[in-house]
Amino acid sequence: MKIKYLPLILALAFNKCNLPEERQEFSDILYEPAIVTEVAYSPSRHGSGSGVGPTIDFDGNVGIAITHVSVDVPEKYAVVFKCKHGKFISEGSDQRHKELWERFYERDSVTVSYKEIFKSVYQDKNDDGKKDLVSRTLIAYDFLDAQVIKKTKK
Repeated sequence: MKIKYLPLILALAFNKCNLPEERQEFSDILYEPAIVTEVAYSPSRHGSGSGVGPTIDFDGNVGIAITHVSVDVPEKYAVVFKCKHGKFISEGSDQRHKELWERFYERDSVTVSYKEIFKSVYQDKNDDGKKDLVSRTLIAYDFLDAQVIKKTKK
């Protein structure tokens, strides 16, 4: 009885070995001109408060609860670039974004460096044991840096 199912098991195992494999891949570093359209800074905000409100449990009992809320929003630095792909923003709260923000003024001409991120699908199409590229789709751009070409006066 067990031997009867052996061909089915082997067929399933063989097909599983030839399933498509998805990979995330990156291009080489690419460069292109851009213009700084905006530099923005958002200061940190902190606050807290409390409130009183009604509650109800699963049994239908009504009560009163006191809640405390604390908000801590870190400062944020942002630079907006316009290039052939459209406008994009590089923003964050870390030192790298602060230094980028400090480097530019609006209307500065820059060279942007980035990588393209692809979703690639591989599968052995000719049964030679090697996975062949079946499709590649651009899914995002990974901004790396920007360097000034021409500085505008503040």
